[in-house]
Amino acid sequence: MSNSLPSEDLALTLDVDWAPDFMIDFVAEILIEHRVRATWFITHESPSLARLRMHPDLFELGIHPNFFPGSTHGESPGAVLQHCMALVPQAVSVRTHGLLQSTALLAQIMDQTPVMIDASLFLPHAPELRPIEYQWGQRTLLRVPYFWEDDFEIERTTPCWQLESLMAKGPGLKVFDFHPVHVYLNSHTMEAYRLLKMRAPKLSEASPEMAAEIAQTEAGSQTLFIELTKHLSATQSLRMRDIKEIWQQRAANSAPVRG
Repeated sequence: MSNSLPSEDLALTLDVDWAPDFMIDFVAEILIEHRVRATWFITHESPSLARLRMHPDLFELGIHPNFFPGSTHGESPGAVLQHCMALVPQAVSVRTHGLLQSTALLAQIMDQTPVMIDASLFLPHAPELRPIEYQWGQRTLLRVPYFWEDDFEIERTTPCWQLESLMAKGPGLKVFDFHPVHVYLNSHTMEAYRLLKMRAPKLSEASPEMAAEIAQTEAGSQTLFIELTKHLSATQSLRMRDIKEIWQQRAANSAPVRG
């Protein structure tokens, strides 16, 4: 039996990226209404974080550490990890902010945290994706590549905002990544986001009124998010921990029998 995940395996992830609470709540309420599971990669403490924790049957909370210079998470990788794990002590998954990664950094994540799953490998629109076991010393990370991201799609020459076209890319695991700010603004270009940042340089201080004035109306991040959510409501959505469990079960089933 192959370890590869079947083509219908889909996962929805969200990079919080310091979005204001009303944007996080907007996204969460859509998922709750449709009973869709998702993994949230958390950047900061806020009242919305407590509200996400009220739905453990739906939401997995992972960490989204910022290792870049000048990070508000800390001045060293160790400090950043300590800060982020204090936000989400139960986290078993990580996606690094800006996808910053290195061999040394992955080793430090494994040594310093209980994280078992890394979702920092972005392979846009790639078919045949599956998790990969990354072993370093006595520790192992399950690296789960992801397939689609809204802010990357915005920058493509011909962005795709139709689920049917994305599903037609071929079989394999498909992990989607959205940002609450882009879902709320329904971004299909960066114009609305840039305008919002001009009005509220500290994104967490943006108001619903500011965002409502510049939200985009064509097909974009929000329209695809809602289409995907409705699809997952009728099928299934996997969190990072679900992918790890499925992977382990299939690996065990495919192991040769020793006699």
